Amino acid sequence: MTMRAVVFERHGDPAEVLRLVTLPEPRPAPGEVRVRVLARPVNPSDLLFVRGEYGRRGDFRELETSEGPLRAASAGFEGAGVVDALGPGVPGAYLGAHVAVAADGTWREYVTAPARDVYRTGGVPLRAAAQLTVNPFTAALLLDRPALGPGRTLLLTAGASAVARMLVHMATARRVRCLAVVRRAAAASAVEALGAVPLVVDAPGALPRMVREATGGHGADAALDAVAGAPGADVLRSVRPGGRVVVYGMLAGGPVPVPAEELVFRGLRVEGFWLPAALGELDAAARGELTRRVLAEVTGGLPGLEVEAAYGLERFGEALVHAVRPGRSGKVLLTTG
Repeated sequence: MTMRAVVFERHGDPAEVLRLVTLPEPRPAPGEVRVRVLARPVNPSDLLFVRGEYGRRGDFRELETSEGPLRAASAGFEGAGVVDALGPGVPGAYLGAHVAVAADGTWREYVTAPARDVYRTGGVPLRAAAQLTVNPFTAALLLDRPALGPGRTLLLTAGASAVARMLVHMATARRVRCLAVVRRAAAASAVEALGAVPLVVDAPGALPRMVREATGGHGADAALDAVAGAPGADVLRSVRPGGRVVVYGMLAGGPVPVPAEELVFRGLRVEGFWLPAALGELDAAARGELTRRVLAEVTGGLPGLEVEAAYGLERFGEALVHAVRPGRSGKVLLTTG
């Protein structure tokens, strides 16, 4: 039996290097399950990975395609579907389970993964389950980094993004005040409806002044920055002395300028966040508790899981174009029947 998969032979522009091939269906090894993947999102991390700008490079290996041998790597880090085969040692209860899966190469019809790395999704709709293992876990762990209490102020860049909307929802439940940076007035009403104070920033250098005005001159207690690059300097200047800045995205590209005086005289703490590394720091008990928290949030109606469009796997090129379109209101998915 064969399956379709989206792969790339070299790092580069996803629109240029990704291609659809036909491969043999995989067989689960001991301790693994095989998942028939029905939906998977197009995430920024997926595109960074294909470009070669992610935290690890592609695992280029020999693949036996229907057209002959091909040395390539697979795209996609998450998805959702149904367990349809079990490796030796896996309990039979897994068979037929609806699951979300975190694995390399989910832009294919079947993936194998250790049973411990799939999450039973129960009544979670497929389109939400397909997005379970990246953004909701990122938001939950990010919010724990500054550990702000009631009455504190959190600054969020890319305030209309899926992760930012999740953060606003979670932070508001902790009575943390959120300032959400957006580029368009149309996005302001959406983040305001979630409980955040929208800051429509349309010029370099405007953010620090707007944050001071919104906080009575105090500045934000912490910032979670998905943009980085040159705009990162404005984020640093928006945080109070002794505050904390966590950079978790690279939407602007380029280095974050961190003047020494921000560290020496204002005592700012600046750090990075990468989900695989953060998850690797957790022991089994902590990871289990995190999973319970995330599943409770998702089943409770966590915002940021909206889907704007879905394309069949063979239409991945159209999905890529749509995924980078400005002003999207939801995620773009790749689906298979």
